[in-house]
Amino acid sequence: MNKADRVEAASRSGGRGSSYRSYRSRNGSGPLRIVPLAIALWIASVAVSSAQDYPVRPITLIVPFAPGAITDATARILRDPVSQLLGQPIVVENRPGAAGTIAVNSVVRAAPDGYTIVITANGPITMNKYLQKSFPFDPQKDLTPIVNVAETALFLAVNAAIPVKTVAELVAYAKERPNQLSYGSSGIGSPHHIAGELINQIAGIKLQHLPYRGGGPAMQDLVAGHIPISFGTSPSVLPQAKAGTIRVLAAVEAQRSPDLPDVPTVAETIPGVVTSTWVGVYAPAGTPRPIIEKLNRVFVSALKQPDVIEKLLLQGARPVGSTAEEADRLVKAEIESWGRIIPSLAIQPE
Repeated sequence: MNKADRVEAASRSGGRGSSYRSYRSRNGSGPLRIVPLAIALWIASVAVSSAQDYPVRPITLIVPFAPGAITDATARILRDPVSQLLGQPIVVENRPGAAGTIAVNSVVRAAPDGYTIVITANGPITMNKYLQKSFPFDPQKDLTPIVNVAETALFLAVNAAIPVKTVAELVAYAKERPNQLSYGSSGIGSPHHIAGELINQIAGIKLQHLPYRGGGPAMQDLVAGHIPISFGTSPSVLPQAKAGTIRVLAAVEAQRSPDLPDVPTVAETIPGVVTSTWVGVYAPAGTPRPIIEKLNRVFVSALKQPDVIEKLLLQGARPVGSTAEEADRLVKAEIESWGRIIPSLAIQPE
């Protein structure tokens, strides 16, 4: 190749190099810009693939309360149908303590892969943050709602030996005995606890709060006469009321319960004493959306099965089966509502 040919070749080569450098100059790092996008697409494809394969091993369903509570009963009713629909075992694990906070926090800290989820009443999700010192997580940031499973009624009951048959009689009885009567709850921050403090504040009485590690143990002590008053859901109060060991005075709901339509609400005597009790399923924040959607479909399908509906109704729970978005809106609305109400009760965080 002579000198002229070498110059021409170099010119052509330089032109290509110049064009490439110009492209990189106009477009940042050129092909290197593709790398983050490729990584993001790869992560997304892995998440979708994992969700399609999910689940490939047993799933742990954490219950934050002791056996006998409505949450525990609901978990065990749903365990088999959900397991059958997913094709993997559901392992129900009770972890009572701190009104559900300990168990829910363990799920917050679990891997966000759909293999550790929690089924809980609303207390640990929407109330505990206002009632417990050093509350360890943010329910709206650290959890992803899967489904609102069921609603249930909360009742005010007394031991059969207590000489009261109505809420008005209980108020009069308590006013004659300030600080002498105690009421049991499923723990600090539970709807039971809030109901008792609402009654104290609005009725002007002084019932002492005794928190238990779940509604079941509280009801056991009420039946045994160790405490005179307690709150409980349908599965814990109805059998004992029929046996005559306790007396149900009222429902702590906005309306009378279909389970006991002749039993008034507390608000009919003490306006403003209203709580709500519901059960939902949650996963750690960051759980892939396809897994959340799959779990939602499965739980909703299970809640439509006639035998599941019948079993839940016998426990005093009304099946819901919401979307994940509806469950999320319910949590946000209730956190906001209790954020106004609970501080007004002047409850000292424990």
